[in-house]
Amino acid sequence: MNLYGLQENYEGIQKAGDVCVYESEKSVLKRHSRLDRTGVAVGSHNLSDEQVKILVGINVNITLAYDKDIPLKHIRSECERFYGLRNISYIYDKYDLLKEKDSPADAPNKIYNYLFKHRIKYDEKEHREYLKEVKELEERRKMIIG
Repeated sequence: MNLYGLQENYEGIQKAGDVCVYESEKSVLKRHSRLDRTGVAVGSHNLSDEQVKILVGINVNITLAYDKDIPLKHIRSECERFYGLRNISYIYDKYDLLKEKDSPADAPNKIYNYLFKHRIKYDEKEHREYLKEVKELEERRKMIIG
């Protein structure tokens, strides 16, 4: 229901105007040890309704930085929850810089900063891609059900 690291990193998040959302508490600690005080963790890769409310309420740009093995479709569905409410983006390792199950926070600062700089803004184009995926999934379900 809460966001790990929010209380400790709130000032850094406000100063930067950005919050980076990780799956695990370990990622927040790793980034904190590298003097990055903008991270919070959800404790899984599914945001609860309460966590979404909290993130919207802190009124900063939001970046999802989930582990590399989380499907893009899922990341987009999480971004969709913020679409139109806050600037939302996500880190996606299209450059194959991370190991299979790594979090962006596991990477050295140079790689992390590169991935963060090239994060993908969840904009109208991304929103349309998400809607297209949802529609295709619904059509497949209908074909299976008959």
